[in-house]
Amino acid sequence: MDHFYKKIRRSYRASRLNVKILSLALPVVFGMLSQSLVWITDTIMIGYLGQNAIAAVGIAGTSYYTLIAFLIGFSMGVQIIVARRFGEGRKDQIGKVGITTVYLSLFLGSMLSFLGPIISQPLMNLIGPDITVNSLASEYLFFRSIGSGFYFLGFCFRGFLDGLGFTKAGFVSMAVTTLANIFFNWIFIYGNLGSDAMGIGGAGLASSLAGLAGLLVFPIFFFYYRVNEYFKEISLFPSWEHLKEIIKVGTPPGFEEGFVNVAFVLFAKIQGMISVIAIAASNVLFSTLSFAFLPGYAFGVAATTILGQAMGAKKYKLAYHSAFRSAFISAHVMGLIGLCFIFLGKQIIELITHDPALIEECYPVLALIGVIQIGDAYHMVIGAALRGAGMQTYVFRIYILLTYLLMLPSAYLFGIVWKGGTFGIWGGIFIWIASLSIVFVYEFRKKNWVKGTV
Repeated sequence: MDHFYKKIRRSYRASRLNVKILSLALPVVFGMLSQSLVWITDTIMIGYLGQNAIAAVGIAGTSYYTLIAFLIGFSMGVQIIVARRFGEGRKDQIGKVGITTVYLSLFLGSMLSFLGPIISQPLMNLIGPDITVNSLASEYLFFRSIGSGFYFLGFCFRGFLDGLGFTKAGFVSMAVTTLANIFFNWIFIYGNLGSDAMGIGGAGLASSLAGLAGLLVFPIFFFYYRVNEYFKEISLFPSWEHLKEIIKVGTPPGFEEGFVNVAFVLFAKIQGMISVIAIAASNVLFSTLSFAFLPGYAFGVAATTILGQAMGAKKYKLAYHSAFRSAFISAHVMGLIGLCFIFLGKQIIELITHDPALIEECYPVLALIGVIQIGDAYHMVIGAALRGAGMQTYVFRIYILLTYLLMLPSAYLFGIVWKGGTFGIWGGIFIWIASLSIVFVYEFRKKNWVKGTV
């Protein structure tokens, strides 16, 4: 027992490692909080349109993030490469990665902004539960997709700066995005300042414009942090060598994000087999749970950055301890959030919706997911650390295996076959999170990642 208390005290003392973890993670927490608020404010501000509108934003929002998830995976690759090159002290290589990232981001982001509106209606007709919800969802997705290029370019800029350890830029960008989203929602949803009231389509357009506002923050931070030093005396054209490196490192997390999000689209399809209120409930739940994901994502960024820089400098012991220390702190924060879900769940849900039927549908699930928050912290942080150590393909395979062979079949079995409803299908997510955390922690402790190279 004495050893246990000493370990806790050591984990929370003001050491250089703890200070660095917190200095990297806290800005990301606030930045991701702002990103979550974009989805939540859309849900709240269109709530007056009823359950169909809430369900539509849920389906369209999940589909949208599925469309851009593959592209966002490249931003993870950029962070991993930049952190490693920074640790190696190869500044000229950092600049070449940055130039190539800009070209790749512009090409892929523009392509998605063009194709997204075209496929919005056929996609919603394919996965939506009924004509009314499908129509609302396709309208939201049409306008939401227009700004995809802004978000993708912003994610890649953030990955670049995160790899250097400048995580405050992402926080400021997402804060600006959130405030802009609320302002543009007020204009386009309700019809203010001379605009027509666009309803749910206005929420999608507002989010697209907010992405542009957040993107414009990054040039300021590039100047503030003197990032131009990494671009001196290098070509302003993309490098084929670095393009191949970004694709090699970014493709596994890109496929992982993409296929996992496809799984959640299928998850939405399973919800539709129950009722429209089940879809609306899951949108409220995902909006609520987006807060709980923040520490896991943020400390994952911290672990990836410190581990990548440490591996570049061949400090493998620091890399190992930084990952577990990040996960340990994240687990405490997310565990506290889990307790709030269990004991204050109904009050939390009431902040998003006052619909009594939705509240009763959501609360048991929120309590269930509250129980697994500590496991979720370890799954997110250690999974991110494994990617940063060069094991992106391993993480991708585990996610696909457990998502498609465990989570989806369990959700269907518990929710549809055994008639567990919303609580039943979310039981599949509970098992999925628990399995991911066990597998990732076991693999990281084996230290096979020390052999990983980028």
